[in-house]
Amino acid sequence: MFYGRESISKDLAPLRNKISGVIYIPAPEWTLGNQWTDELRKERGYIQLADETWVTEVIVEEYLGKLEQDILALYDENKKRYREIELLRQQKYEMEFGLRTAQKSLNKALAMKGNSDE
Repeated sequence: MFYGRESISKDLAPLRNKISGVIYIPAPEWTLGNQWTDELRKERGYIQLADETWVTEVIVEEYLGKLEQDILALYDENKKRYREIELLRQQKYEMEFGLRTAQKSLNKALAMKGNSDE
């Protein structure tokens, strides 16, 4: 769980210390269809392993760096949306208060008009 923007790098540091080298990310299903040839897959950076599976080879540091950037972007977007939601909630409360005040004034005016008609 990330509790602040600064904690994201700190929380990913143990992972960086334990993992190094290269990881293989499986190719998406849509690249394994009939319209994709082996040459096209190789052109796009996929590698075929001995067990006939297609993967992308990624250096762990690059992968974790990209992961950290994505998490930071999500964190910032979430914070922005939270601020927008809080602002809208505040506006809603202010409008409800205004409507209640207007309703009371209207009821008072109608009561005063009813008294003056009699």
